[in-house]
Amino acid sequence: MVTSGEFPGLDLPGVDASSSLEGLGPVELHDPTQDIDGDGTLDTVTTSGPEAMQVWSDYDHDGVADQVTVVEKDGDYAAWEFHHNPDGTSGWVRTDQGKIGQ
Repeated sequence: MVTSGEFPGLDLPGVDASSSLEGLGPVELHDPTQDIDGDGTLDTVTTSGPEAMQVWSDYDHDGVADQVTVVEKDGDYAAWEFHHNPDGTSGWVRTDQGKIGQ
């Protein structure tokens, strides 16, 4: 599992492809470095460590991650989106998972 301590200067939570993200809450993105959606505004931070790569994106530019994707070195991957529910609650919902090449 990747942990936030592996990336000095970043305060991103440790997430791997099998994480549930239950109870994680909103994740702030400071100083995005990539423009993943091509709209001309930096919206994404990519981190990598010995076991995995994480891609955290803030597509609505409110400073909070809307989506995270993790790809592990063994090919396992997963993606989640942060949802705001009508009842006022919010949380991460897994939108995809699997193994690359299968």
